[in-house]
Amino acid sequence: MRLANKAKFAVVAACAASGMALAAAPANAATQPLQKVSCSDDPAELRFYGFASLLPTCYKGTGDLDVVQSIVSSFTTGTNSGFVVFRDGSKVTFDKGQHLPGQFKDILHIHTN
Repeated sequence: MRLANKAKFAVVAACAASGMALAAAPANAATQPLQKVSCSDDPAELRFYGFASLLPTCYKGTGDLDVVQSIVSSFTTGTNSGFVVFRDGSKVTFDKGQHLPGQFKDILHIHTN
């Protein structure tokens, strides 16, 4: 009987601790992971324009994503800050609301904060 009560107490304590941990999580913890999306008028999109592409490619969310975004002529950051890594290993950081040259290079990695 005493063992059963201890087990119940342990379960209640674990649930309470996990609830407290969730309550202490930052408000932005529920954000979406960085992913490719259909382009729209959403200002939160990170938008890449390709040299030979008629339409831009868009990404939305936070985090890291390995991509192959070929021959990028320019990109707009929307409401994002972060960095991109080009095939040659060079890295360009960006802030919100920027329009940057893509240097006509392939982008292999995107990070947004």
